[in-house]
Amino acid sequence: MLTLTVLAICFLAAVSCKIKKVKAPVITQLMWYFHLTMLFFSVLCVILLISGYGFKGTYTEKIFFTLYAGSAIILYGLTQPEVSGKRVYLAAFYGFPFVLAAGLLLPPLRTLAVIMGLGLLSDAKLERYRIDDDFALQTKSIDIIDRHPSFSLVQDKYYLFEKITSDVITPERNIQGLKMEKRGRDSVWLHLYTVEETGKGGKLDTTLSLYR
Repeated sequence: MLTLTVLAICFLAAVSCKIKKVKAPVITQLMWYFHLTMLFFSVLCVILLISGYGFKGTYTEKIFFTLYAGSAIILYGLTQPEVSGKRVYLAAFYGFPFVLAAGLLLPPLRTLAVIMGLGLLSDAKLERYRIDDDFALQTKSIDIIDRHPSFSLVQDKYYLFEKITSDVITPERNIQGLKMEKRGRDSVWLHLYTVEETGKGGKLDTTLSLYR
């Protein structure tokens, strides 16, 4: 719920600034610098994700995207009510909750609005299991959307980045436990302790190649 909390605080701050008609040119200019910096890193994150890479850390990209959107919402509350391209740009972020609420009220758009809201605001549960100094196995699950966790292989790259290979394992079961044994330099043996829909426990063994 970190994303929802940050965006809610930014929205309330923007509403407060609009009600009080706050005029703070210095703070507004600094906020623009911060927003443009977050825009740069957000665009870089998208390029890296398309290429199968990302910044180190489990929630780094989500933090950049959240701060990018949150700073735009606050800027809308700080900017003067005038017709300009900047105003329209910032209004797109500030008005998103209203658009989402309108979609929930309209039956034809209700399903789409619910999916967008859950996809953008729900925080995925990420866990990493260290294999060695260069590799780790990452599990990702969103309880509301995904029934089963997805598995990705994470490899350290270029000091600040990491290569992410998605869906290296698709057990399609709930995982209760995981154990790994390194086999040589290029593979790892995985022991997955699973739980089926009926509640019955099971075990899945597989070998994962580290170099792809």
